[in-house]
Amino acid sequence: MRSIVCLSLLFVSVVITSKSFHPEVSITGQSGLRLSLVDEDGIGHVIYTTRSKNGQRKYIVEAKNDDDIWEYVDFDAAAQTGDVMEYKTSVLYHDKWVESEWNKVSLVPRGLTMPRKSRRSYTVFRDDFNSFNRGSYKVEVSAWGGGNGEFQVYTPEHNNLHAENGYLYMKPTLTTDHPSFDNGRLYNGQMDTNALWHTCTNGANHGCSKSSYGHEILPPIMSSKITSNACVTYGRVNIRARIPKGDWLWPAIWLLSCHKHYGSWPRSGEIDIMESRGNLKAEEHGSNHGVSYVASTLHWGPDANHNAYYLTHKGKHAHSGGDWHGWHTYSLEWTDHHIITYVDDEEIMHITTPSQGFWNWGHFHGNNIWGSHHNAPFDHSFHLILNVAAGGGFFSDGTQYNTPKPWHRGSSHPMRDFWEHRGDWLPTWHGDDVAMLIDYVEMIQY
Repeated sequence: MRSIVCLSLLFVSVVITSKSFHPEVSITGQSGLRLSLVDEDGIGHVIYTTRSKNGQRKYIVEAKNDDDIWEYVDFDAAAQTGDVMEYKTSVLYHDKWVESEWNKVSLVPRGLTMPRKSRRSYTVFRDDFNSFNRGSYKVEVSAWGGGNGEFQVYTPEHNNLHAENGYLYMKPTLTTDHPSFDNGRLYNGQMDTNALWHTCTNGANHGCSKSSYGHEILPPIMSSKITSNACVTYGRVNIRARIPKGDWLWPAIWLLSCHKHYGSWPRSGEIDIMESRGNLKAEEHGSNHGVSYVASTLHWGPDANHNAYYLTHKGKHAHSGGDWHGWHTYSLEWTDHHIITYVDDEEIMHITTPSQGFWNWGHFHGNNIWGSHHNAPFDHSFHLILNVAAGGGFFSDGTQYNTPKPWHRGSSHPMRDFWEHRGDWLPTWHGDDVAMLIDYVEMIQY
């Protein structure tokens, strides 16, 4: 419960002691002001007072939130980056009010501040990609095509996956650019990942050894996919990234169960922080879902045919007709009460744990595979996945694109259709614009 009226508690004596409290003061959303203080034993109430060009305001917080933060967000603050603000705190601490002196801060967006972690949180994993430590990840090596029949083979090739200048590059390339392949071998050849890269991580759909067959060719695109060895159960995940731009590219930042806790997909859940399409235009029902649009989704259900993702899906358009190709921070805030995703601290999707549990909310029939676990299947350890796919079922036939979609659902040779129309889409692939660049990843456990 929050208010901006005076509390009767204010008549309790105010004392100034050596004890001090250090809140985070930052911009949230477009121009909101966020004031937050990590809980300590003994805190009963918090009052923030601010002075700025917009005058003096007082904010009273009567209870900490689910993340043990004494937080107030003023969406009407009209705060701007670079504004100078003065603030002080009055904290009811062991039944005594502890009041600070006035402090001064230059406001910046929350995503640019050092994170204030709750008393129970700690960083499980962080990578700034000054080099690429392959020991921290499982590097996917497979031609299986993913769950949506995509057109890439995931490789450990330097051209597809490497760190440079403090960034991780995940870049799709043409298979014919690899010395082991040419156009003829796409049509009449074999792709043996063990022979090429001495490993195979997924043998589904002939992922370890794929041959051209009938009228279908080998995967015409090489790309990359990595999965963190680190896992987190409840916490915050931050990824600063630049997503790719180019037709039929599908970048994703997501999480899957570390140990398939409740069984195979989607029984153990999936958390998609960010997915996008690289096309400049992917218009559905009058709305562009290309690179100007990012989306978040939860996948959950007893089997692939009963996946209630449609209840837990939300997207966000870029501001002022722009796109998301530039640098942005994608975040997940995950507790037993909610799952929230953000881009630059602006909310994409907010899912509150249903009071009846996910099983009943999804109206599934039969035995409840999650039992009495209230937040299942999102109540166990997940790891982080980064990848760039190409083509496949993520691009529907009924959408209007900036270049004609070269393959169609039901085709017996979609990869060949895609490849033979490269004259349409390849001109939209410009250098490193087709790569997903990662500045850092951070996994914080609550």
